[in-house]
Amino acid sequence: MQTTTLDRPVVDVRARRAHPTLAFVLALLSVPGSTLAWDLPVGGYWIGLPLSVAAIVLGFQANRALHGSRLAVAAIVIAALMLGVTAVCTVLAIVS
Repeated sequence: MQTTTLDRPVVDVRARRAHPTLAFVLALLSVPGSTLAWDLPVGGYWIGLPLSVAAIVLGFQANRALHGSRLAVAAIVIAALMLGVTAVCTVLAIVS
């Protein structure tokens, strides 16, 4: 006698794909978002800051998944520098 199995939904057990290129593009977009958009009303905050944070998060995920991707490390460094620029501009705006 043959037993039947229940139809079950397919579960994807593969690891998520890492996107170091996306992290790098977001980091590059955070440069004008943090510098050129600063003259807009809270420009550096609502353009540069989210792009930098997203680039850092995706960069760390890609770096961990790909075991030291140079593009992911470059994205992390550029985005961290833009976070630093945002912090310095904020302090200078408060002081002056």
